Amino acid sequence: MSTTTAPRPVEETVTPTPAPGRPSVTTPIWSAALLVIGSLSLATAWSGLWPALALCAAAVVPLVLVRLVVRAGISPWAGATAVVLLLLLVAYVLAARAETSFVDTVRDAVPRLLTTPRPYPVRADLLVAPMVLTGLVSVLVALRLPSPHRVAPVLGASVLYVAGALLTVGEGDRWGLVAALLLVASVLGWILLDQHREPTSHRIAVAAPLAVAGVGIVAAASLLPSTSPFQPRDVVDPPVVTVVASSPMPQLGAWQARPDDALLEVSGPAVPLRLVTLDGYDGTHWTAPTSYAPLGSRDADVSLPPGRRTRTSTLRVHLTSLGGSWLPTPGWPTAISEERAVVDDETGTAFLATADALDPASGLDPGGAGPTADLTYDVTGRVDEPSPDDLRTAAVPAPDEVSRYLALPNLPVELARFADQAAAGAVTPFERARSIEQLVRERAKLSAKAISGSQLWRITSFLLGEKGDPGARIGTSEQFATSFALLARYNGLPTRVVVGFRAGEQQADGSRVVHGSDAFAWPEVYFEELGWVPFSPAPDDDTFRRDLPQETRAPDDDADEELTPTEPTPSADASTEEAAPPEAPGSVWPLVAAGVAGVVALLALVLAAARALRRHGHRRRGAPGAWAEVLDALHLAGDRPPRHWSASQVAAALDERLAITSAAPIADHAERAAFSPDPVDGAAAWDDERSVRTAVRRSVPVWRRWWWSLDPRVFARR
Repeated sequence: MSTTTAPRPVEETVTPTPAPGRPSVTTPIWSAALLVIGSLSLATAWSGLWPALALCAAAVVPLVLVRLVVRAGISPWAGATAVVLLLLLVAYVLAARAETSFVDTVRDAVPRLLTTPRPYPVRADLLVAPMVLTGLVSVLVALRLPSPHRVAPVLGASVLYVAGALLTVGEGDRWGLVAALLLVASVLGWILLDQHREPTSHRIAVAAPLAVAGVGIVAAASLLPSTSPFQPRDVVDPPVVTVVASSPMPQLGAWQARPDDALLEVSGPAVPLRLVTLDGYDGTHWTAPTSYAPLGSRDADVSLPPGRRTRTSTLRVHLTSLGGSWLPTPGWPTAISEERAVVDDETGTAFLATADALDPASGLDPGGAGPTADLTYDVTGRVDEPSPDDLRTAAVPAPDEVSRYLALPNLPVELARFADQAAAGAVTPFERARSIEQLVRERAKLSAKAISGSQLWRITSFLLGEKGDPGARIGTSEQFATSFALLARYNGLPTRVVVGFRAGEQQADGSRVVHGSDAFAWPEVYFEELGWVPFSPAPDDDTFRRDLPQETRAPDDDADEELTPTEPTPSADASTEEAAPPEAPGSVWPLVAAGVAGVVALLALVLAAARALRRHGHRRRGAPGAWAEVLDALHLAGDRPPRHWSASQVAAALDERLAITSAAPIADHAERAAFSPDPVDGAAAWDDERSVRTAVRRSVPVWRRWWWSLDPRVFARR
């Protein structure tokens, strides 16, 4: 019987592809698009449009230049070397605008990026290294474009995306949109451009559910809360400025002695200005913070969180004759335009450091203070602003949580007795604070000429001395604020003192001038979930007086008519906002994300179980089952041999195409098991099946192999 030799399956199913080393024009376009997507993740760390344009150019231009050089017939590595040298030359020119050398700019790039507040300003020393990284990735991707497997562009874009995610701690792509776009673009490129045998329609049928599942996983990862995300800034020590400076509290008397001196000018909402927050008291004086770092260079190490409701104000401050190196702010700074400004995390006190103090490589003393004369800067600050109704039932944290704000030296016996009676009859913590405020307010007179000082003997004389004695019952805001703080701490209220200024005198142009007479000190008490609340214990000072609900006093308090609570009216340029809880118990997004992840996991589990059952059924059939597994593998690889071919013909063509010898024995065992009356050993066929399946699996693109054991298309094979 004559046999007609049919064409080989490989010749029937091969799709024409570009010649090796000459990728089609769509491949570089796809690669450039992926790199642009990756560079956009990196660009989210900066503010403004120019960094994004610069990084996109660094992602595209080197790739295009390398491909043009290769098309001109020049060696790829020679062309890549020339492009890298050109890239370094451009980086050198850009680095010339920085205050450091090119070598220092590149060498210190990572520490500088991880210690500079975000979003990064548009500065040469911050942009050069990311542009060099993006350009080098682009060159390496261009060198790998001739490869039949389109892995290099995806890998390069992933490197840029991860770099951006590390710089922004994931905040640049909070909802995973860039990651999803990168995933979809990668899958599309693999489907349409990868050089393999499977028809495009079949590739789409497999890749579409994969892309959907991948986007679902990205969405789930973006929406599910992370309890302890990796913070790259923790691995780099920020430039910490140690400030050993005396408290400005004694300066209050000097400012008050020159009430008409203009200290600074302010534009923006009329709010009090904070100069220094003092939290340590040793019986002699209040101490200012000593450890400062650039704003945003590290996670704020705050022992007490802000309250639920806050007010944010933005001011432009021009310092004229203030002196010193402290920087007035409208609250805990959230943004400040002065690059030399450093902030104490706990109190929000801002200080002007020298440029050398912020550069660890300078080798200079980090305690350098910069001059503030004729300095102008913009600053945004946040202060707690609880509602009156919240204050009525406010509580204070446990003593061990606020021990630093309760610390007191040993008080004189008479002062301790007085403190013990200061809040008699008060029920709630806020009532105790109000009682102490009223007591101190009515106890003495305010005078700019009074003896200064915060020593215990001075406070004892101020509160308990006989009228007419030096310093008795008369003082500056320093004594009023210190007295309140000592009495409040004695009664279990966490307290600190702030030195600052009132809003100032309104000018015709809308700005305000702050004079020496506006300088004063005030105390603040911390209430749980409400934050720091200021008080006005000095007479004739209503800076922080507010309409409040009726206090719940002892039974002898005959005032039973409750005051109507009124909300403070913020100025036009200040905003009051309610801080959202960390995660609302009824929030639906975590449930949606968990549901998507659960559906994807369940689908994968069902497919894996179905494939395992199918293989188990084939194994029970012996040699014919082993051949069925071979046909399944060919189906998954996109190889469709003609239906009229015998098993031996299919096996011979497969052995020749994959350069193996295992397929023919399986076909022989299967045919003998089907047609021969003699029993056939199926174990030998299954041993060969493993090697055939491995060889067929290796013939498909890398991105398809992980899906091999779950691919449901085998169930459609008849």
